[in-house]
Amino acid sequence: MTRRRCFQEGSLFKRGTRKKVWVARWWEPVIGPGNVPGRIRRSEVLGAVADIPTIREARQRLSDLLHRVNSGDYRPQAIWTFRSFVEDRWKPEVYPTLKFSTKKYYDNMIDAHLNPAFGDTQLRQITREAAQGFLIAKTKSGLSSKTVSLIRTAFGTIIGAAVMQDLLTDNPVLKTRLPKRGLVKERATIDPESVIALIEKLPEPSRSIASLLAMTGLRIGELLALRWQDIDLESGFLSVRQTVYEGHFDEPKTRQSKRRIPLGPKRVEILAALKPTKAVPTGLVFSARNGSPLSRRNLLNRQLKPTCEKLNLTGVNWHWFRHAHATMLDSVGAPVGTTQALLGHSSSEITRGTYIHSVPADARRVVGDVEKLIGPKWTQVPSQPGMASSLIQ
Repeated sequence: MTRRRCFQEGSLFKRGTRKKVWVARWWEPVIGPGNVPGRIRRSEVLGAVADIPTIREARQRLSDLLHRVNSGDYRPQAIWTFRSFVEDRWKPEVYPTLKFSTKKYYDNMIDAHLNPAFGDTQLRQITREAAQGFLIAKTKSGLSSKTVSLIRTAFGTIIGAAVMQDLLTDNPVLKTRLPKRGLVKERATIDPESVIALIEKLPEPSRSIASLLAMTGLRIGELLALRWQDIDLESGFLSVRQTVYEGHFDEPKTRQSKRRIPLGPKRVEILAALKPTKAVPTGLVFSARNGSPLSRRNLLNRQLKPTCEKLNLTGVNWHWFRHAHATMLDSVGAPVGTTQALLGHSSSEITRGTYIHSVPADARRVVGDVEKLIGPKWTQVPSQPGMASSLIQ
């Protein structure tokens, strides 16, 4: 039988000597660790006695305050701390369903950012103001707007899970706004000349890796997970079946990411040069001496970044080559649907809005074409007032 919640009237008393105030007290139902219901003693200052002169007025304010607790649809709040909820409830339920890379993402967000700020705070005490102030502080600390956005996403996801489990009534993180973006570092221009110049200066194995990324559009994890059995040099195809992150192999990012990609002559030539005489079918195309997958992070820090610094290229990482591939496909007139299939995107909007960038040479060409349409007379500069109107015919 469901236990009926007792109607509460609360209690009132005055506190203070010079400036007396009315203080209200009541019991509030809560949900504790282990999903055990309980209650805690709450108190709140209703106002100064000078502003609330009679006990009748004070009781009315107390009644208004307790209306939420006494209402039939009231749901008890949680007294779980953020840290205990994450470790005891959220991770055990959610982590078994996540990929290794996603777990690492959440671990980093929680350990580096969320627990230091809210680990010992009860879930019910995390307000919109506290969450907003936290995000602003992260921005002022020098973190990029993208990182702050990722922190907010992880924070909102965890608090949202507490709402879904009826431990909270709403999600205050959803009511926050991302702080205004500061100056963003310019990314290196994506054009064939920049891509070729960078690839030619890279040492191996980064040179071959960058070449294949730029010519196939593979994600770095997909390329480093490639095995010789995934590649058919005779027919000119490779199959994406796995991805790897920090030595852990997993399924590709989405269902569409499992795909078959055609290989042009240059790509076949690179892979043929890399293939050992007696290649083991299950062997990795790119591997360390002990046969383990290469570390994308080490390659980035030891080879790609130093080369980019010498060439004064900014904002380049392994994913930049995937963007370059999408941009080149668009430059040669590939339909968006074809580009989407080759990149393994689940939505054409992602392909069109995020991955396809304007190639400067194309921009110059179309601007020139527009000038031709307008006509040569627009290039004339009027020397006297009123001459401009005579040039428009």
